[in-house]
Amino acid sequence: MDLDRPGARWLSPAWNDPSIFPANARGRIAKYRRHQSWYRECVLQAEAGKFMTYDPLGSYLSKQSVESSPSLNFLTAEAEAHAVERAAVVRDEGGALDPVRLRQNLLSSMPLCFNLFGSLRGEPAFLTLFQRVFDPAATRIINVMCEYAPQPPDDYLADRTAFDAVVFYETSAGPRFMGIETKYTEPFSAKEYETPTYNKVTANSGWFEDPETAPSVLKGSKSNQLWRNLMLAASLELARAHGRGSVAVVALQDDPGAAEAIKICRKHLSDQSRLVWAPIEALLDAADGVPELTEWSLAFRLRYVP
Repeated sequence: MDLDRPGARWLSPAWNDPSIFPANARGRIAKYRRHQSWYRECVLQAEAGKFMTYDPLGSYLSKQSVESSPSLNFLTAEAEAHAVERAAVVRDEGGALDPVRLRQNLLSSMPLCFNLFGSLRGEPAFLTLFQRVFDPAATRIINVMCEYAPQPPDDYLADRTAFDAVVFYETSAGPRFMGIETKYTEPFSAKEYETPTYNKVTANSGWFEDPETAPSVLKGSKSNQLWRNLMLAASLELARAHGRGSVAVVALQDDPGAAEAIKICRKHLSDQSRLVWAPIEALLDAADGVPELTEWSLAFRLRYVP
């Protein structure tokens, strides 16, 4: 990226001004927040916006910027169109996609998910990428949806657990689906949930080794959210509508929370292939080798990987 390209509109405060970052911020989140602030100014040429007590915050798009250019937080028209579509569906199901997080928060994994799966869901070459990264047995992609929860909830986990994305596909052995959890800098939810339904699904699904004792470990703060994703996939598989299920975690390679959650959950799975680790960097490397996806891969890498 040529930061001195003609026509660049430099903003004040500048993208790297200490005043637009949390005080004393350190570590990987600070690294990626700084990258998003750079992307906002040097690529989008958009002003930073107010968030909570920060006025402005470097990794946030201003309300005025989004009002004048609503698509700023999306890499492709396809990603934005799918976000609009899914927001309406989720609303009809009694949920909501936070429009501020979706449109203004550059650091959020929600727009990241749409920028990945929403952008590629209609691209025929996505099958090749899916085979290389997620399941080599895939023969045809049936459908890809972001922010998906099977309905009605009472037939599954009886809560608001949802997949960030889901891929329904075919193999020579029959239909399959993969629920996907995406992370950028957000940690897995640390709240510990446990219900009789969770214990029933864990016990009856066949997905978990020693299902009588597994919940006592998996309900812990490091693995609870991923456990719920696995149970949601297991309950959807038990409904026998979409074939064999699995779950994938898509996150940056250096994400310690994702690595720990996967490690804990895999120990309790009867079949570890049910849980796929798909680092964003590996996914992009695979996309680089698919000619139809190289333009998207370059744009996604520029946006999310410093």
